[in-house]
Parts: sequence; C-alpha cells; structure tokens
Amino acid sequence: MKVLVVGASGFIGRNLLLGVPRSWDVYGTCRNPVDFSRFLSAYGLDHVRPLQLDLRDAATVEKALASISRPDACVFLASDTAVRALVSDPRLDVTNNILTVANFLKSYRGGKVLFMSSGAVYMGLEGLVSPTARLRPTIPYAISKYASELYVQFAAERGWAEGYVILRFFGAYGPFEPPRKITTKLVQSALARAREFTIFGDGRNLIDVMHIDDAVAGLLEVLRSDRMNLTVDFCAGNASDLNEFTE
Repeated sequence: MKVLVVGASGFIGRNLLLGVPRSWDVYGTCRNPVDFSRFLSAYGLDHVRPLQLDLRDAATVEKALASISRPDACVFLASDTAVRALVSDPRLDVTNNILTVANFLKSYRGGKVLFMSSGAVYMGLEGLVSPTARLRPTIPYAISKYASELYVQFAAERGWAEGYVILRFFGAYGPFEPPRKITTKLVQSALARAREFTIFGDGRNLIDVMHIDDAVAGLLEVLRSDRMNLTVDFCAGNASDLNEFTE
C-alpha cells in the first residue's frame, strides 16, 4: 500500500510511522527535514520517504504532490493546535488550519483521505453528542476543524479523493507528545508536587484520551478498511470533563 502521511513529523505522525507495516510505501511530509530525517534514521524507517512541505504555500504543495504517483490513501494529521494563540489571533487559524487543508486538497489526486478532526467541533453543545449532532463550534481551532471537514467532503464529491473518513479525535498520550499538551503537563505537575494546575476555559469540555498505540491501531484499521465517506468519533469511550480529568 502506498500511503501519504501529511504532518508525519508530529506526535501522532511519528507514532503512526513506527506502526505501519514495513512493506508499505510511505511518504511523510515535514517542515524540518533535518530533524525528521534523523528520526527516520534512528528508528530504521527506510520505507518512509521524507517530503519537505509548507502547506501554506500552494505552489509548493502542488509541486510536491505532483512528484508522488497516485497514493492509495492519505492520512492528514497536520494542524496548528496552539488554541490560545488561535483565539488571540483567529487569522492564524485560517492560515494554518483552513488554508493548509484547502491547498492540499486542491492538488491531491488519490485514494481516500483520513482526516484527523477533533472532538472540539462539539464545543457549544450540551448533553450527549455524536457525528449526527448539529454543530456550532464556538472557538478558533474547533471552527477550522469543522470547516476542514466540509472541504474534505467537497474534495471527495469533486473526485479529487476517492472518498474520506473523518475522525473526530478526542486525544491521546504517549511518546513524542508535545510538552504543552495537557497529559504531559499534568504528569510533570504531579512529579513536581505542584499544588495547583491551570486549565484553559471553564473545564467543562469533554476529554476522552487513549494511549497513542491504541490510536495508531485504530488508524491502521481505517486504512485497511474499504469503508469510506463517513464521520466517526475516535475515542476510548471513557469521557470525562477537564475538571474531572485533572482531579
């Protein structure tokens, strides 16, 4: 199987590359080819071909994708998750999370796209939620994720991608997780015996994290499956709000 992983140098991307079968032909996009190449070399991932790509530059994206013959599938992981910065300047959300997706989809021609969305799209709703819920996301990042979902569906309707699977991800923890992520910060605070832990917002939004190995296993199952053109919640099934989680 030929697979393109967009955002391969991030937390989920690196773990996914470690989990894909060595028999697969994998292309992984990155912003920093030196650091990414070191990672690939350190773990013996010689079946992965690094591809330097700035998704904000449409011409660069078009040229890079033209160099890859039609992939069987694409896993789109790239995202700016610095929510506080996006709230402070929503233009960053448009540039880093919507324009990037649109640039990619305009030049992509291949198999189904697995788009990593977020459970954040449910922000603003109360009670039980599901992929059939009527969404009204309330903050940048959640807004861009929902907009990107619609663009992914549009690309499939246009025939640019053979289909799509949208995964509304509720989070993971494990190796390569950025230090600013809540699970890492929580562990660090516990080790430091901190008496306080600060969270963003009112703490009522739901979190349902899984270990990254479970997330990778789920992604591989979706890649191998023939099912497409659907939206699913991607979580462990043990939801709690942030206040409960941090307690």
